[in-house]
Amino acid sequence: MNKKGYLRKNAVFLDRDGTINYDYGYVSKFSDFKFRPHVINGLKYLSRKNYLIFIVTNQAGLAKGKFKLNDLILLHKKLKVFLKKRKIIINDIEYCPYHPLGVIKKYRKKSDYRKPGNKMIIKLIKKWKINTKKSFMLGDKNSDKRAAKKSRLYYEHVKSNFYNQVKNIDKKLLNNY
Repeated sequence: MNKKGYLRKNAVFLDRDGTINYDYGYVSKFSDFKFRPHVINGLKYLSRKNYLIFIVTNQAGLAKGKFKLNDLILLHKKLKVFLKKRKIIINDIEYCPYHPLGVIKKYRKKSDYRKPGNKMIIKLIKKWKINTKKSFMLGDKNSDKRAAKKSRLYYEHVKSNFYNQVKNIDKKLLNNY
């Protein structure tokens, strides 16, 4: 229990493109969304271990006019439904549409929501009452690592066997506390 008297929850924060799916550049349709090896089994493992599962993703394609917001919302909805059928719940998805070089005016700006900023992560930590000492992040870029470190989350660069990696991190976090 924390000072406020409620239990904090364990969570995993996942980058999207390049971490749970192959990054083909501006993936905006579920038909183009291809899971990396062992991700489904790794997500099932995390679900069985009662981790909250979050996706935190920079989506500069919105700012750059590569796809529309409705495309992204539909992709995330289909992703959640696909995984729910496999008994995997994605508890929340945060995305950053902003990029300083965007061609869409409302999305053209610097923002701490965009990784390496950590406002997406902090928003989820507060909203869901996360125990950061027993939570972690996986990503494929230094910006993911920097956002995790700013948020005081254990971080690893995603490896080829997602299932083995999350299992090993879970054991490591349990043994440290």
